[in-house]
Amino acid sequence: MTIGTKTLRFGVAISAAALCLGTASAQNASDKSEFVPDEPLWEVRIGGTGLYGPDYPGASDQSANGVVAPLLIYRGEKIRFGEYGVARAIAAENKRFELDLSLDAVYSANSTEGGAREGMPDLDYLLQIGPQLIVNLKDTGWTADGRSSLKFRAPIRAVASTDFTGIDHVGYIAEPQLVFQRKKGGELRSGWSTTLFATFGDEGLNDYWYGVDPQFVTTDRTEYEAEAGYVSTGFRASWTKELTEDFQIFLTYQGRSFSGAANEDSPLLREDFTHAASVSFVWKAFKSKRPAQNDDM
Repeated sequence: MTIGTKTLRFGVAISAAALCLGTASAQNASDKSEFVPDEPLWEVRIGGTGLYGPDYPGASDQSANGVVAPLLIYRGEKIRFGEYGVARAIAAENKRFELDLSLDAVYSANSTEGGAREGMPDLDYLLQIGPQLIVNLKDTGWTADGRSSLKFRAPIRAVASTDFTGIDHVGYIAEPQLVFQRKKGGELRSGWSTTLFATFGDEGLNDYWYGVDPQFVTTDRTEYEAEAGYVSTGFRASWTKELTEDFQIFLTYQGRSFSGAANEDSPLLREDFTHAASVSFVWKAFKSKRPAQNDDM
């Protein structure tokens, strides 16, 4: 999930505050590199995000949204919360492959007057959950110069819509990604990452975004039944910096190309390329004195 669709997960990964189960991923404390940053066993964080971007993938209408939420972090050797996705399992004695259960959430959008969806139902919040395969292509581990990693991620999620009075299954989304991360240690840490990704939706999800039923046809909006398939290709760049020991900021930019999309003929897919940006923060409100026992920071 992505910034161009008003996602809530920017920088602070607010939507990932759920149970994590890890196996064989952590080294014993005695095996940890001297360069691994010290992290507490658990934290309670407050995170917030402000986002400006398209109302849905390929929309010409844009709006600003924001969210503030608590996030629980737990960094055990075999049980983890918050930072690592949902249920995480790494193949025993093989740290190249991982499997976790990932979450995402997408903001709602109003069908504004004069917009492409004028007179159509508003778009509800979208909740996403599903398995994610991670292939660790390269990882330097923590060194005196920091840490660099290159990962291939392949999440497949079920998507449901909700207005908080009910919930309906919408469809499925797949979004393979190639992610490079560079982290710097030190007293106040920083880092940046770049991500190349492609998005694919099934017929149900694509119709939710791009379908036009007969009752919503106008002189500028023809009837359209969406197809399953390719949605977009995108690039995401993020930068983060600890301003103090307990306060961290994130900046994110994302661009998406819709050239060649399966539903490029939909009257609701108005843009060939979209931009979005967000600013996020994390405040580490409470944390344990006991340190974490793994080096997967």
